[in-house]
Parts: sequence; C-alpha cells; structure tokens
Amino acid sequence: MQEWFTNLWNTMKDTVMNNWHNVLKFVLILIVGMIAVSVLVKVIRKILNKTKLKGAGANFLTSLCKVALVVIYLIILLSALGVDTTSIIAIFTTLTLAISLAVQDTISNLASGIMIIVNKPFDEGDFVDIGGSVGTVESISISSTKLKTGDNKVVVIPNKNVTSTSVTNYSIKETRRLDLTFSVAYGSDVEKVKEIILGVIAKHDNILHDPAPMVRLTEHGASSLDFVTRVWVKQADYWPVNFDLKEEVLAAFDEAGISVPFPQLDVHMVQ
Repeated sequence: MQEWFTNLWNTMKDTVMNNWHNVLKFVLILIVGMIAVSVLVKVIRKILNKTKLKGAGANFLTSLCKVALVVIYLIILLSALGVDTTSIIAIFTTLTLAISLAVQDTISNLASGIMIIVNKPFDEGDFVDIGGSVGTVESISISSTKLKTGDNKVVVIPNKNVTSTSVTNYSIKETRRLDLTFSVAYGSDVEKVKEIILGVIAKHDNILHDPAPMVRLTEHGASSLDFVTRVWVKQADYWPVNFDLKEEVLAAFDEAGISVPFPQLDVHMVQ
C-alpha cells in the first residue's frame, strides 16, 4: 500500500513539474476568479441599492448576476485545464432555454415585480384597488403583492396580474372627495333640504372648507328627489365622515319633518 501511495505521489509530482506553467495558470485563474466574482457581486449590489430597485428587486438581480458570473468563471477555469467547453456551453444554453420555458409564469411574475418596484404605483400601507381586489398593501415581493382586506383577509396577487390590470391608489393623495346621495320625498322644499345638509356639514370638524362642500339636486328619481353631496376630507377621515354624515343628515331630516321615501308604485285604475 505504501508503494502505491509512493508511485501516486511521484506521478503527481512529475505531472506538476512537467506542466508547472499550466498548474500556475490554473491556480491564478482560480484565485483571481473567486476574488473577481466576489468584488463584482458587491459592486453590482451597491449600485442597485442606490436605484429604485433597492430591496427585493436588487437582491433578485444581484443573485442572477452572481449565477451568470459563476458560470462564466467555471467555463474559464475548465478552459484553463484544457477541457473543450464548446459542448458545455451548448448544454448550458439548452438547459437555460428549457428552464425558462418551464417557469415562464414565474419569470413573468419576477419581471412584473421589477416593474412595480421601479414604477412604484403603490407602497406598503397604501389602500388600493387592484383589478377588483380592495385592501391595504401588506407587502410587495419580487413575485407577488399581498393585500389585507377590511375584514382581515389576505389576498395574494401574482405580480403579472398587477401589471396587466388597472390599479387605483386611494392613499397617494393627502385628501379625497366623498360623494354621497341623499333622497327625499317629492313635495319637499328643495332649498330647505340643501340648507339642512349644508348645516350638518358646517358642524363637522373633519370636513375641509377648501374646496367648498357642494349640495345640488341631481335627479328626479322614480320615487324621490336625489341630492348629490360632495365634500373633501383627509384620507384618514374618509370612512368616519362617510358614516357620520349619513346618520347625522337622516337625524336632521327627521327633526325638520323631511320625509325619506321608499320605493313605491302608483297604480291608476280606469273604469
């Protein structure tokens, strides 16, 4: 056994001595390549973190670049050993194409995630409507967006669906217009109804005075006169004011003797 190890050692020593320049070349490529990949990955990460892609998008692109750099590094290393890398490159290309076809939906979500991170149609914490799904943005990842609905459900939307549909962001502006419609019975005094609604609005501290509130008769309905009411509020006050105005206007109508109608149908009999 000892003789076998001795022969192996002598063979390895002779190989290294006869091909010392190739061995030195391999070692240099090995060391320099590892350092170069590490430095380039750090540089790429640092550059991406200074852009809109910081966070999940930067991490994802950095990982892709690292994989590409490692593959290039291994091909150069094999070439230094005298290995024909033509077939390896061909196999790698075919494998990459096959994988991309198999996970094209995933790639689509990733690409869409990058678009969301770059364009920023919304941020975490914004109240949005994404293709009919309404809620607060809980998180934005590179592949999906999570919404938390008002009844505490979590909706996970693939990013490719986010970028292919309309997105309404209710939080992007500091103020928001609240539109309400109040209906009264036919025969009611129009000016008195407007005065009552404006009086309720004037007592409300959370309603903004600029732009000024508006109350106008908007429609002669089948069973009622409909008054559109438009007021401006801060985002945080939208729902409280929405509920308060409905209750307070109804109470004011009752106090003033204004009838709130219900759907009815008049039937005329002809003898």
